[in-house]
Parts: sequence; C-alpha cells; structure tokens
Amino acid sequence: MNRNLSNVEKAIIGEIYSSSEALKNLTILCDEYGGRLAGSEENRGAAEFILGKYEDYGFENPHLEAYKFPGDDVVSSELEILEPKKKVPCLTLPSTVTGEVEAEVIYLEHGYEFENQKDEIDGKIVMMTNRTPLIKSVLAGAVGFIWMHPFPMMGPPTGHVASLVPSVGIKHEDGLMINRFNERYHNLRVRIKTECNHYERESWNVCAEIPGNGKSDEFIMYGGHYDGHVIAQAAFDCGAPCMASLEIGRVLSKFSEHLDRNIRVVLFSSEEFGCWGSKAYAEKHADELKDMRFTYQLDCTAGGGTQMVSVDYWPQLEPFFEKIRDDLNVEMPIIQRNGPGDSRIFFKHGIPTGCIRDNKREGYSGRLGILSTVRHTYYDTLDKIDIRSLKEAITIGAISGYRMANAEEWPAHRTKEEIEALPFTRSIREAEDLNKKLVSFLKAKEDQLWPETKEWMKHT
Repeated sequence: MNRNLSNVEKAIIGEIYSSSEALKNLTILCDEYGGRLAGSEENRGAAEFILGKYEDYGFENPHLEAYKFPGDDVVSSELEILEPKKKVPCLTLPSTVTGEVEAEVIYLEHGYEFENQKDEIDGKIVMMTNRTPLIKSVLAGAVGFIWMHPFPMMGPPTGHVASLVPSVGIKHEDGLMINRFNERYHNLRVRIKTECNHYERESWNVCAEIPGNGKSDEFIMYGGHYDGHVIAQAAFDCGAPCMASLEIGRVLSKFSEHLDRNIRVVLFSSEEFGCWGSKAYAEKHADELKDMRFTYQLDCTAGGGTQMVSVDYWPQLEPFFEKIRDDLNVEMPIIQRNGPGDSRIFFKHGIPTGCIRDNKREGYSGRLGILSTVRHTYYDTLDKIDIRSLKEAITIGAISGYRMANAEEWPAHRTKEEIEALPFTRSIREAEDLNKKLVSFLKAKEDQLWPETKEWMKHT
C-alpha cells in the first residue's frame, strides 16, 4: 500500500488530532442549544454561537442569511386503543394536521404494494415502520398514520411528514403490542388526536469564507444542517457533522496559502422541514454555483461507526477517494448513492456532491439502516458521539478538501441531460409525479380536507 502524505497534509492531521475544538464546540451546541428546532430561540442562539466561532477563527465575511419557511410547533398527541381501552404513548409528528380520527388500524410491512390493495386500506389508520409511505397510504384512502420505530429500545421516532392526516410516532414495542391486540380482537379500532401549530417562520444559514492563495475563483463548500428536533440534542443528526465542517474550516484556514481554491463553510437550517435553508442558499447564490467545485454535505456522522464517503453517482471520483483511503490507512468505504437532503439542490445543479457519514450497520440497508441509529429519537444526545470517528471524519474531509482545492483536473459540472440520465434523478421524478397525483386526488375532495392540508398543497 502506497501512503504518500505531503508535509502540509501531515501538519493538517497533526492539528486535527492535537485539538479539542470540535468536541468542545459540539458540547456547547448540544448542552446549551438543545434540539435547535428551525425557527426557535434555540435555533437562533445556535446560529449566533456558530457565527461567533467563525469570527474567532478568522473566517472572512461571517454572516447570517435569513429566509422564511413553512414551519410549526408540535403541541400534543394522543393514541388510544378503543376496545379494550388502553392509551399508548406517542409523539405528534412535525407538520401533521391538527385533528382527531377513529378507525380500524392496519399494519403494513415495508415494501407493501399500495396500488393493488386500496380496498384493504380505505378508511383505516395505517401503521408502518417507515414514514415515507404516508403519501401512498393517503392515496389508498388512509385516514391516519402511525410511524412505529422499526427497532426496539429506541423510543418513539419523530420527523417531518406531509400535512395530510393525523400522524404520530410510537416505539417499536408498542407497535408490537397493537399488533397483538389486533390478532386477539380483530378489526381493532384506535383513536388518534394531534395538535400542531403551523405558521411561517424565519431561520438562518450561517455563512463564511476562507480565501485560498488567489490562483482560482473556484471553491469547495462544507456544510451540514444545524437544526434538529425538540425531543433531544440532535448530536448525531446533525450537530456532530456541523461541528466537523466547522473544524475542517478552522484547520484549513491555517494552511490557506497552500490552497489554490477557496473554502466556504455554510451551515444550513430547516433541513428537517424540507431543506429550505439549502434551497434558499442556492437561490441567493445562483450566479456563484458555477464556481463550486465540490460540496460536502455531512450528515449522521461520528456515531461510532466506520466513516464512509458517498458521492452522488460520480464513479470517476472513486480513484481519488481510494488514494485518500490508502494514504490515510483507514477503512473508509466509498459508495455511489444519493446524498442527504441538503446535497440535493446542488445535485440538481450538476455539482459534484458528497457526504462523510457513519457506515450503515451490517445487515441493514436503505432507509431502515439509518434508523438503526439514534437519529430522530430521544437518545440522539452528546454522549452517543464517538471522538475517534469524529476526528476520522474531520481528517477525511480536510485531506480530501485540500487535495480537491489543488487538483489540476476535476470533473466538470453535469449538463441537464446528464443529470436526467441518472438513477437518482428518475427517483426524484417519480416522487414529484407522486406528489402531483396526490394534489389531484386532494383537489377532488377539497371540501373534506384539513385546513393544514390545503396550506400544504400551496407549498407542494
């Protein structure tokens, strides 16, 4: 194995492993600003804290960029088995409607074929281990939705949903109990009551620059979303990734004279509500995107697993990352897949995008794999972060960014035609087509819709 690190790269690694800044900053972010729900006082406090660190580290042009988005505050929820009477602890899912429904409950396995079984679902409350089939459930006639965590000992999950029907999260164990009741009593009826306040909110992207040596106007951008959920500290999703991006910026700023291209650190908000921060940034900086050479959008990093690099279907970059893996002597799987939410607007612009994140647990794949972690639960707290994997992620990000900044050859942005040909683009189109189908379905029954659903349709 040929390990070939320059003196500058060795100095970068030395700065990373001799510093406690990343963990110190993450501790303050989590302990003092909590879950940092987008638009909340904690969210604003976190933005100002990050901005202060930019200033402390000497980044150029540190500033906040405000934008508006459709947000909400969850209030309360109830889930009750009607006969025999039994209350089940639950969480109101963010952006759900305020309302109450009573109906039979039906449990559907992951991968269920909705199109062929509408009669089985119509008028019922659907329970699943994945929240993403909510739209398909409603199209099939569901009047309520229960998101059962797919794994035990995780508690009830939380996460943004479309404003369609009353929706709650419950723990895995309570979902199993509901299924046992259903087996014993058949046609089990439950009642869901949710309350969620919807209104326009303001949040902020936290932006700064680290100029290189002036040889090029191109830049590499590091990002992540600093917003989370009220039920925990959002340390894994996405506090640690944000503090990793901040630390990469701090370290690279010490070696800026060796960077042929510029660095930006931009931490977004409102990712959990639909990536409004990154969309606002791409719109405001549209004229500058042509100079973005690469963007890392870190997410779900440093939970103790091996750190992997994913790139959004750029196989020509695999030799670049394989060389880094060899030179750093780390395991670092390299995969081709769609990145986290905030990477998608840059993907649509044809920009090379990537992520550094925990490798999925062995034996799990797809969306359920990442749910085997603490994300979106009560247990996403600072104590779950592993300092070894945090420093490994920072090292991978800093060394690869240093080499990206100085590489003479780099893939050009994709054309619109090249973007359209990619598998992920096809899945995006399928999701957009599903949304259009849903809107048509809802318009046909407009007089029966929840008020929040009518408002949601405007944003969709």
